[in-house]
Amino acid sequence: MNFKRALSKEQTTCINGIFVLFVFLSHFGQYENMPWNWLLLGLGQLMVAPFLFYSGYGVMEQIQRRGIVYIDGMPRKRILKFYIHFCMALCIYLVLSFLLDKDYSLSRIIWSFTGLSSIGNSNWYVFAILAMYSIVYISFKQCKKHSISACVIFTILYIILMDIIKDQEWWYNIILCFPAGMILSKYKDRVCSIIQKPVFFIFMIFIALVLCLFSFSILAYEIISIAFCFLIVDLCAYKEIKNRVFHFLGQYVFEIYILQRISMNLFDRYLNDWIYLIVCIFSTLILAYNFKKLETKVDGFV
Repeated sequence: MNFKRALSKEQTTCINGIFVLFVFLSHFGQYENMPWNWLLLGLGQLMVAPFLFYSGYGVMEQIQRRGIVYIDGMPRKRILKFYIHFCMALCIYLVLSFLLDKDYSLSRIIWSFTGLSSIGNSNWYVFAILAMYSIVYISFKQCKKHSISACVIFTILYIILMDIIKDQEWWYNIILCFPAGMILSKYKDRVCSIIQKPVFFIFMIFIALVLCLFSFSILAYEIISIAFCFLIVDLCAYKEIKNRVFHFLGQYVFEIYILQRISMNLFDRYLNDWIYLIVCIFSTLILAYNFKKLETKVDGFV
Protein backbone atom coordinates (compact mmCIF):
# COMPACT_ATOMS: atom_id res chain seq x y z
CA MET A 1 0.00 0.00 0.00
CA ASN A 2 1.41 3.35 -1.07
CA PHE A 3 0.41 5.96 1.52
CA LYS A 4 2.80 8.54 0.12
CA ARG A 5 0.88 8.45 -3.14
CA ALA A 6 -2.46 8.40 -1.31
CA LEU A 7 -1.61 11.64 0.49
CA SER A 8 0.01 13.41 -2.45
CA LYS A 9 -1.34 16.76 -3.61
CA GLU A 10 -2.51 15.28 -6.89
CA GLN A 11 -4.44 12.44 -5.23
CA THR A 12 -6.09 14.54 -2.50
CA THR A 13 -7.10 17.12 -5.12
CA CYS A 14 -8.75 14.38 -7.14
CA ILE A 15 -10.64 13.07 -4.09
CA ASN A 16 -11.80 16.58 -3.24
CA GLY A 17 -13.04 16.87 -6.83
CA ILE A 18 -15.18 13.76 -6.40
CA PHE A 19 -16.77 15.02 -3.22
CA VAL A 20 -17.33 18.60 -4.38
CA LEU A 21 -19.34 17.06 -7.24
CA PHE A 22 -21.35 15.11 -4.65
CA VAL A 23 -21.95 18.32 -2.71
CA PHE A 24 -23.09 20.11 -5.87
CA LEU A 25 -25.51 17.32 -6.79
CA SER A 26 -26.77 17.16 -3.21
CA HIS A 27 -27.51 20.89 -3.12
CA PHE A 28 -29.08 20.71 -6.56
CA GLY A 29 -31.39 18.04 -5.16
CA GLN A 30 -32.85 20.71 -2.86
CA TYR A 31 -34.19 22.48 -5.95
CA GLU A 32 -35.09 19.55 -8.19
CA ASN A 33 -36.09 15.93 -7.59
CA MET A 34 -33.28 13.86 -9.10
CA PRO A 35 -32.74 10.06 -9.08
CA TRP A 36 -29.61 10.26 -6.90
CA ASN A 37 -31.18 12.34 -4.12
CA TRP A 38 -31.83 9.37 -1.85
CA LEU A 39 -28.22 8.15 -2.17
CA LEU A 40 -26.66 11.53 -1.38
CA LEU A 41 -29.13 12.03 1.45
CA GLY A 42 -27.83 8.78 2.94
CA LEU A 43 -24.22 9.93 2.58
CA GLY A 44 -25.12 13.17 4.34
CA GLN A 45 -22.36 15.19 5.97
CA LEU A 46 -19.78 12.52 5.13
CA MET A 47 -19.44 14.05 1.67
CA VAL A 48 -17.96 17.19 3.28
CA ALA A 49 -15.74 15.36 5.78
CA PRO A 50 -12.78 14.90 3.36
CA PHE A 51 -12.57 18.69 2.83
CA LEU A 52 -12.03 19.26 6.55
CA PHE A 53 -9.76 16.23 6.86
CA TYR A 54 -7.45 17.21 3.98
CA SER A 55 -7.48 20.86 5.11
CA GLY A 56 -6.20 19.81 8.53
CA TYR A 57 -3.64 17.53 6.90
CA GLY A 58 -2.44 20.28 4.57
CA VAL A 59 -2.14 22.86 7.34
CA MET A 60 -0.08 20.48 9.48
CA GLU A 61 2.16 19.59 6.54
CA GLN A 62 2.92 23.29 6.07
CA ILE A 63 3.59 23.77 9.80
CA GLN A 64 6.08 20.89 9.80
CA ARG A 65 7.85 22.25 6.73
CA ARG A 66 7.90 25.96 7.57
CA GLY A 67 7.44 26.07 11.35
CA ILE A 68 6.79 29.34 13.16
CA VAL A 69 7.03 31.35 9.91
CA TYR A 70 3.89 29.66 8.65
CA ILE A 71 2.09 30.07 11.99
CA ASP A 72 2.91 33.78 12.15
CA GLY A 73 1.62 34.24 8.63
CA MET A 74 -1.72 32.46 9.22
CA PRO A 75 -3.79 35.53 10.26
CA ARG A 76 -3.00 37.30 6.99
CA LYS A 77 -2.23 34.54 4.50
CA ARG A 78 -4.82 31.99 5.59
CA ILE A 79 -7.58 33.58 7.67
CA LEU A 80 -7.79 37.04 6.10
CA LYS A 81 -7.45 35.81 2.51
CA PHE A 82 -10.09 33.13 3.00
CA TYR A 83 -12.44 35.65 4.62
CA ILE A 84 -11.93 38.17 1.81
CA HIS A 85 -12.77 35.47 -0.75
CA PHE A 86 -15.93 34.71 1.20
CA CYS A 87 -16.92 38.39 1.31
CA MET A 88 -16.32 38.70 -2.43
CA ALA A 89 -18.77 35.86 -3.03
CA LEU A 90 -21.29 37.42 -0.63
CA CYS A 91 -21.28 40.62 -2.69
CA ILE A 92 -22.42 38.56 -5.69
CA TYR A 93 -25.24 37.10 -3.59
CA LEU A 94 -26.26 40.61 -2.54
CA VAL A 95 -26.58 41.59 -6.20
CA LEU A 96 -28.47 38.35 -6.88
CA SER A 97 -30.91 39.03 -4.03
CA PHE A 98 -31.65 42.42 -5.58
CA LEU A 99 -32.25 40.87 -9.02
CA LEU A 100 -34.57 38.22 -7.55
CA ASP A 101 -36.43 40.74 -5.34
CA LYS A 102 -35.45 38.96 -2.13
CA ASP A 103 -35.90 41.28 0.82
CA TYR A 104 -33.28 40.41 3.46
CA SER A 105 -33.17 42.45 6.65
CA LEU A 106 -30.10 44.57 7.36
CA SER A 107 -29.28 42.48 10.44
CA ARG A 108 -29.38 39.26 8.39
CA ILE A 109 -27.06 40.78 5.78
CA ILE A 110 -24.62 41.90 8.49
CA TRP A 111 -24.70 38.49 10.19
CA SER A 112 -24.14 36.79 6.84
CA PHE A 113 -20.68 38.39 6.72
CA THR A 114 -19.81 36.46 9.89
CA GLY A 115 -20.89 33.18 8.31
CA LEU A 116 -23.50 32.63 11.02
CA SER A 117 -26.36 33.60 8.72
CA SER A 118 -27.01 33.35 4.99
CA ILE A 119 -28.42 35.42 2.14
CA GLY A 120 -28.81 32.40 -0.14
CA ASN A 121 -25.22 31.18 0.08
CA SER A 122 -23.88 28.08 1.83
CA ASN A 123 -22.25 29.27 5.03
CA TRP A 124 -21.60 26.72 7.79
CA TYR A 125 -18.47 25.27 6.14
CA VAL A 126 -16.95 28.74 5.71
CA PHE A 127 -17.53 29.51 9.38
CA ALA A 128 -16.06 26.13 10.38
CA ILE A 129 -12.89 26.63 8.30
CA LEU A 130 -12.34 30.14 9.69
CA ALA A 131 -12.85 28.77 13.20
CA MET A 132 -10.39 25.91 12.64
CA TYR A 133 -7.72 28.19 11.19
CA SER A 134 -8.11 30.43 14.23
CA ILE A 135 -7.94 27.44 16.58
CA VAL A 136 -4.72 26.23 14.92
CA TYR A 137 -3.15 29.68 15.19
CA ILE A 138 -4.05 30.12 18.87
CA SER A 139 -3.01 26.56 19.76
CA PHE A 140 0.42 26.77 18.14
CA LYS A 141 1.11 30.26 19.47
CA GLN A 142 -0.09 29.75 23.05
CA CYS A 143 0.30 26.00 23.66
CA LYS A 144 3.54 25.23 21.85
CA LYS A 145 4.38 22.01 23.72
CA HIS A 146 0.89 20.53 23.38
CA SER A 147 -0.37 22.30 20.26
CA ILE A 148 -2.23 19.42 18.61
CA SER A 149 -3.84 18.41 21.92
CA ALA A 150 -4.93 22.03 22.30
CA CYS A 151 -6.43 21.92 18.80
CA VAL A 152 -8.49 18.86 19.74
CA ILE A 153 -9.65 20.42 23.02
CA PHE A 154 -10.59 23.74 21.38
CA THR A 155 -12.43 21.85 18.63
CA ILE A 156 -14.48 19.97 21.23
CA LEU A 157 -15.27 23.33 22.85
CA TYR A 158 -16.32 24.55 19.40
CA ILE A 159 -18.75 21.62 19.16
CA ILE A 160 -20.27 22.51 22.53
CA LEU A 161 -20.49 26.21 21.67
CA MET A 162 -22.09 25.64 18.26
CA ASP A 163 -24.57 23.20 19.78
CA ILE A 164 -25.70 26.04 22.05
CA ILE A 165 -25.64 28.80 19.41
CA LYS A 166 -27.06 27.00 16.35
CA ASP A 167 -28.56 23.72 17.61
CA GLN A 168 -28.16 22.34 14.06
CA GLU A 169 -25.93 19.28 13.94
CA TRP A 170 -24.42 19.91 10.51
CA TRP A 171 -22.56 22.93 11.93
CA TYR A 172 -20.29 20.68 14.02
CA ASN A 173 -20.92 16.95 13.59
CA ILE A 174 -17.84 16.30 11.37
CA ILE A 175 -15.53 19.07 12.63
CA LEU A 176 -13.14 16.65 14.39
CA CYS A 177 -12.03 15.51 10.92
CA PHE A 178 -9.85 18.63 10.79
CA PRO A 179 -7.64 17.75 13.81
CA ALA A 180 -7.75 14.10 12.66
CA GLY A 181 -6.06 15.22 9.44
CA MET A 182 -3.46 17.11 11.47
CA ILE A 183 -2.76 14.02 13.57
CA LEU A 184 -2.31 11.93 10.42
CA SER A 185 0.27 14.44 9.16
CA LYS A 186 2.14 14.64 12.46
CA TYR A 187 2.28 10.88 13.12
CA LYS A 188 2.02 9.63 9.54
CA ASP A 189 3.95 6.36 9.75
CA ARG A 190 2.35 5.31 13.02
CA VAL A 191 -1.21 6.20 11.96
CA CYS A 192 -0.88 4.60 8.52
CA SER A 193 0.33 1.34 10.06
CA ILE A 194 -2.82 1.30 12.21
CA ILE A 195 -5.50 2.33 9.70
CA GLN A 196 -4.49 -0.30 7.14
CA LYS A 197 -5.70 -3.00 9.54
CA PRO A 198 -9.40 -4.01 9.28
CA VAL A 199 -9.58 -4.31 13.08
CA PHE A 200 -9.16 -0.51 13.29
CA PHE A 201 -12.42 0.11 11.45
CA ILE A 202 -14.21 -2.60 13.41
CA PHE A 203 -13.07 -0.87 16.60
CA MET A 204 -14.21 2.56 15.33
CA ILE A 205 -17.67 1.21 14.43
CA PHE A 206 -17.91 -0.50 17.84
CA ILE A 207 -17.03 2.77 19.62
CA ALA A 208 -19.63 4.63 17.55
CA LEU A 209 -22.32 2.08 18.43
CA VAL A 210 -21.48 2.31 22.15
CA LEU A 211 -21.68 6.11 21.98
CA CYS A 212 -25.09 5.87 20.29
CA LEU A 213 -26.35 3.54 23.00
CA PHE A 214 -25.41 6.13 25.61
CA SER A 215 -27.06 8.94 23.60
CA PHE A 216 -23.79 10.52 22.42
CA SER A 217 -24.90 10.45 18.78
CA ILE A 218 -22.86 13.53 17.81
CA LEU A 219 -19.59 11.98 19.00
CA ALA A 220 -20.60 8.74 17.29
CA TYR A 221 -21.01 10.58 14.00
CA GLU A 222 -17.64 12.29 14.52
CA ILE A 223 -16.04 8.85 14.95
CA ILE A 224 -17.75 7.53 11.80
CA SER A 225 -16.70 10.57 9.75
CA ILE A 226 -13.06 10.21 10.86
CA ALA A 227 -13.13 6.48 10.04
CA PHE A 228 -14.64 7.36 6.65
CA CYS A 229 -11.73 9.71 5.88
CA PHE A 230 -9.17 7.13 6.95
CA LEU A 231 -10.93 4.57 4.75
CA ILE A 232 -10.54 6.90 1.76
CA VAL A 233 -6.80 7.17 2.52
CA ASP A 234 -6.61 3.37 2.70
CA LEU A 235 -8.40 2.95 -0.63
CA CYS A 236 -6.12 5.49 -2.32
CA ALA A 237 -3.07 3.76 -0.85
CA TYR A 238 -4.31 0.49 -2.35
CA LYS A 239 -5.42 1.89 -5.71
CA GLU A 240 -4.58 5.28 -7.20
CA ILE A 241 -7.59 7.28 -8.36
CA LYS A 242 -6.79 9.37 -11.42
CA ASN A 243 -9.30 11.38 -13.41
CA ARG A 244 -8.80 14.70 -15.21
CA VAL A 245 -12.32 15.92 -14.52
CA PHE A 246 -12.15 15.22 -10.79
CA HIS A 247 -8.68 16.74 -10.58
CA PHE A 248 -9.95 19.88 -12.30
CA LEU A 249 -12.94 20.13 -9.93
CA GLY A 250 -10.66 19.58 -6.95
CA GLN A 251 -8.77 22.76 -7.77
CA TYR A 252 -11.98 24.80 -7.37
CA VAL A 253 -13.52 23.30 -4.22
CA PHE A 254 -14.14 26.59 -2.41
CA GLU A 255 -15.29 28.41 -5.54
CA ILE A 256 -17.75 25.67 -6.53
CA TYR A 257 -18.98 25.32 -2.97
CA ILE A 258 -19.60 29.01 -2.39
CA LEU A 259 -20.92 29.93 -5.87
CA GLN A 260 -23.06 26.92 -6.81
CA ARG A 261 -26.31 28.31 -5.43
CA ILE A 262 -26.09 31.40 -7.65
CA SER A 263 -27.05 29.52 -10.80
CA MET A 264 -29.44 27.27 -8.87
CA ASN A 265 -31.33 30.30 -7.55
CA LEU A 266 -31.09 32.27 -10.78
CA PHE A 267 -32.49 29.59 -13.13
CA ASP A 268 -34.86 27.89 -10.67
CA ARG A 269 -37.92 29.75 -11.96
CA TYR A 270 -37.12 29.19 -15.65
CA LEU A 271 -35.72 25.66 -16.05
CA ASN A 272 -36.23 22.15 -14.71
CA ASP A 273 -34.85 18.62 -14.71
CA TRP A 274 -31.75 17.82 -16.78
CA ILE A 275 -31.58 21.09 -18.71
CA TYR A 276 -31.63 22.95 -15.39
CA LEU A 277 -28.81 20.70 -14.11
CA ILE A 278 -26.62 21.12 -17.22
CA VAL A 279 -27.04 24.91 -17.19
CA CYS A 280 -26.19 25.03 -13.47
CA ILE A 281 -23.08 22.89 -13.93
CA PHE A 282 -21.63 24.93 -16.77
CA SER A 283 -22.54 28.32 -15.31
CA THR A 284 -21.05 27.33 -11.94
CA LEU A 285 -17.81 26.16 -13.57
CA ILE A 286 -17.53 29.40 -15.54
CA LEU A 287 -18.19 31.42 -12.39
CA ALA A 288 -15.70 29.34 -10.37
CA TYR A 289 -12.95 29.67 -12.98
CA ASN A 290 -13.28 33.45 -13.29
CA PHE A 291 -13.81 33.95 -9.56
CA LYS A 292 -10.53 32.13 -8.83
CA LYS A 293 -8.72 34.42 -11.27
CA LEU A 294 -10.21 37.40 -9.41
CA GLU A 295 -9.14 35.89 -6.07
CA THR A 296 -5.57 35.63 -7.33
CA LYS A 297 -5.55 39.30 -8.31
CA VAL A 298 -7.02 40.40 -4.98
CA ASP A 299 -4.54 38.20 -3.06
CA GLY A 300 -1.75 40.30 -4.56
CA PHE A 301 -2.94 43.27 -2.47
CA VAL A 302 -3.28 41.37 0.82
